[in-house]
Amino acid sequence: MRCHVTLARAGDEWVARCAEFAECTGRGVSREVALSQLRESVRFWLEACPCDTTANDGLQFEVERER
Repeated sequence: MRCHVTLARAGDEWVARCAEFAECTGRGVSREVALSQLRESVRFWLEACPCDTTANDGLQFEVERER
């Protein structure tokens, strides 16, 4: 599954958001930490989802915009 991500600075931290899962965000002191936190947020959402979608190790993030 490919997710389109935006990264933005918010004060001293980075914020990562995913267009496909708008309710999921990741925050961290670096881009890498923010992306890692976003990945965990998306995985948690997929595992908790009552639909047929399950967490997938093939989850890929494609950074489309960085501010």
